[in-house]
Amino acid sequence: MHCSIFAFTNLRCKIVDKLGLSYHTAQELNDIIDTKLPGHPCFQCNVLDIGDERLEFYSRDILECIRSLYSDPSWAQDMAFVPERHYTSHARTSRIYSELYTSDWWWTVQVGYSFPDETM
Repeated sequence: MHCSIFAFTNLRCKIVDKLGLSYHTAQELNDIIDTKLPGHPCFQCNVLDIGDERLEFYSRDILECIRSLYSDPSWAQDMAFVPERHYTSHARTSRIYSELYTSDWWWTVQVGYSFPDETM
């Protein structure tokens, strides 16, 4: 039985070596995730003093947030780039407004806006 465990372990090691992974242990993989992947932008603290009161505001850099979202494939199915019109039935008598991309504003700005001739 000891020989079969050794053979299995040896086979497993050969397979792992052939994969060419950049890590060999779970800890090494966790270190890569913690230090080399982009992750989410850090919060920044801004302090505002008003009279004798000190207020702290926390925010993230919006451009870094956008980069983070666009670089993460798991968000791809949730991102919308064009406006949509949703209706309650095929008769299209009643609209459904549920997200910004279903709004009249987005439709007006991206689809219905006519540009002056000189900008084309």
